[in-house]
Amino acid sequence: MFRILVTSCLLLALSSCVLHPPYQQPCLEIPKKWRTPFEETSTAANSRWWEAFDDPILKKLIFESLENNKDLKLALARTAEFKARLGIVRSQFFPQISGVGLASRQRTPTELSGGETSSGFSSQGQPGLTPVGTNLIPSPYTNNYRVVAEAAYELDLWGRVYSSSEAALADLLGQVQARRALVLSIVSSVATSYIQMRQFDQQLIVSKQTVTSRKESYELAKLRFEGGLTSELEVMQAAAEVDEAIAEVFRLEVLIPQQENLISILIGHSPREIERGLNINEWPTPLAVPAGLPSELLEQRPDIIQAEQGLIAANARIGEARAQYFPSISLTGYFGSESLQLHHLFTSPTRAWQYAANLLQPIFTGGKISSGIDLAKAQKRIAYYNYQQTVLNAFKEVDNALIAHQKSRELLEVQKNSVVVLKDYLHLAKLQYDNGQTDYLNVLDAERKLFTAQLNLSQAEADVFLTLVNVYKVLGGGWVIDAENLSKEKQECL
Repeated sequence: MFRILVTSCLLLALSSCVLHPPYQQPCLEIPKKWRTPFEETSTAANSRWWEAFDDPILKKLIFESLENNKDLKLALARTAEFKARLGIVRSQFFPQISGVGLASRQRTPTELSGGETSSGFSSQGQPGLTPVGTNLIPSPYTNNYRVVAEAAYELDLWGRVYSSSEAALADLLGQVQARRALVLSIVSSVATSYIQMRQFDQQLIVSKQTVTSRKESYELAKLRFEGGLTSELEVMQAAAEVDEAIAEVFRLEVLIPQQENLISILIGHSPREIERGLNINEWPTPLAVPAGLPSELLEQRPDIIQAEQGLIAANARIGEARAQYFPSISLTGYFGSESLQLHHLFTSPTRAWQYAANLLQPIFTGGKISSGIDLAKAQKRIAYYNYQQTVLNAFKEVDNALIAHQKSRELLEVQKNSVVVLKDYLHLAKLQYDNGQTDYLNVLDAERKLFTAQLNLSQAEADVFLTLVNVYKVLGGGWVIDAENLSKEKQECL
């Protein structure tokens, strides 16, 4: 009987209708190419791009973040939660079967037991009548034994469970993409923070060298003033320049620990000092940028895929809401043995079974069902526009990132040339000042400009890699899945 019941339920489930509209991907305005010309390569977007920087410390920090970052652990747990939710929904496709065992003994007051013809049990629990004098009266004790298998199944004739399952699957896939977006953000944040830290390190070196140089100029100005060769104004100007450089040192000595603490949190540790690897100017700059085609972005960015899965889920929930209009049909039944005597429980005469069909049709709900459908449609419109906006933002971010990276390379060459020119300018200004051909203001101006140019050069060197990291971040690609797999391997002990 149960074999027939299960087969019938599955056939009915397969033949059920679906009430949600068929999903169609929204029409999008996709640019044919990026405005900034780059050598297109797909392999760079699918590789561990941070390894191309040849910095072992950066590589180590990224691996630690994939292993220890608490937000990633939380996202992995949420993915498991959504997977379990999907399993709960899909369980409704199948009959719910349970075993029931019952043994009971009951005493009924004699006044309620009926008459002499009522059946009953002796005080020993056996059926019969209890003698009292010359009369026979029913025993007030009743035993009952029951072992059955019960089954219940709701027919999914209107596709409610199917629509709910599709929505739950889309929710799960969306959560998977949310975790990948988090992997993308954490890896790029570690790289960005490390690059900025190394930039501040280099600027601190330049600032300390400038402090030393300006102190020497200050001592020289004092000697010249004491010798009557110059005015006190030059001494005061030289002292002000020393203080300016010292202030920059203090500023950087605040920024560097802040970056170290940020990296520490990203790799899942309390604030601590961070190891240093290569200087940024020792990193090789990759020649190829993984720009690809704009249309490929729809399949590479986790946030775009997540937004589309949200739209798919919202579309499926329309069918789930519409199914509430129609009757729900449930099949129930049981099969087993039931007896008044334990030793007769599994004999043929005690076999018991039952099957039944229940129908529940909503008649009046005060607009609850129609409002539920309106809610589902509104949520679909929200998901639809969210998807379109996510795609547009992605195109904007990629275009901005590619332009910024291209200009950062050009700016780096300008800054390198500026430092060379200003070093010559300072050298000539000092020669002219020593020969009495110019005043000290020109020397101070040359020192100030060179100091600013050296700081800007450190910034420009960092910007080339900061913008490149951002290009990888906004493009997404296979490297995100690769990094996610590394994270899962590190956290598989959970």
